[in-house]
Amino acid sequence: MNKLMMLFILSAILLASCHKSNDNNNEITATVSMEANSTNDVYYGFANGVAGSNLRTDWDIAFSVPLQTATILINEGAGVELYCIGDTSVWKSADTTNLQTRIPRFNNKSNWSDGAFNLFATGGFNFGWGTYNISVHSVYGDSIYIIKLTDGSYKKLFIRNRIGSPDTYVLRWANIDRSEQVDTSISGVSSFDKKHFVQYSLVNKKVVEAEPDKGNWDLLFTRYIVKVPAGPGVFLNYPVTGVLINPDEQGIKVTGVAPENANYTDTTASFTSQADIIGWDWKINDPTTRLYSIAPNTSYFVKLSNGVIYRIYFTNFVSSLDGNITFKTKKVE
Repeated sequence: MNKLMMLFILSAILLASCHKSNDNNNEITATVSMEANSTNDVYYGFANGVAGSNLRTDWDIAFSVPLQTATILINEGAGVELYCIGDTSVWKSADTTNLQTRIPRFNNKSNWSDGAFNLFATGGFNFGWGTYNISVHSVYGDSIYIIKLTDGSYKKLFIRNRIGSPDTYVLRWANIDRSEQVDTSISGVSSFDKKHFVQYSLVNKKVVEAEPDKGNWDLLFTRYIVKVPAGPGVFLNYPVTGVLINPDEQGIKVTGVAPENANYTDTTASFTSQADIIGWDWKINDPTTRLYSIAPNTSYFVKLSNGVIYRIYFTNFVSSLDGNITFKTKKVE
């Protein structure tokens, strides 16, 4: 190998190293693209970068995989809305009359186990949408819902049960006038044991594996609904771009310290499994200019299931129209 070729290879290696990290204590600078108008959900792993990306409108609801769980999420970031109409006796009569007077149900962003269908669960064997029967090891549905899907259509929906063996979710939905009724099941849910949730599209009548293997991602860049003040005592449901942490991990927020120098010991708070510990307010929107800036002196630390801790702080967000989010990460422990 001649000297010129050797110099070329050496230069390429050096350039690759410089691209991976900067000079500030081996911090990694990364940019996640949610695509124009932030149409994609992006799963990111600290160790290996983007673990998966999918069009948000690909699915409507998601079912928890682990046995002895019965969490059901809605895809609120894609416009899905959920309304409880009553018990199973109202299947025939349920319609959208006065639907605007009902309060829509959304996921609890702080707790992955508390999906829109699980709100108002009474505890014990009650999961909100149904109750666990210990003698047959299945959850039986007891509520009828009106759901607005990703395509904007409204359907009536009945989650009939989660059968313990074989591990299956059974559901029924139809047009509001009960035409085009669909009775289907999602069987072998436990076969997705490398994931926290399996997604389903009622629009396309199929399972969608949106989530990558749970061990490959730490952060989910997505959109979801929050309540924002719109006057004295008035709040609006507003879609935001935010970050949720993996259900198996914990996070902590540090403020008042320059993020490049921050450590998790700079706060008296403890690590928490709160899913939206990073959330959406790491960016600030100027109401006059409508331009975004990054919240000053704010950083976050994420503790992985194996105890490894990473620091992350954000450096750039133009708008959801742009779809790009830039941040810095560093393994600190």
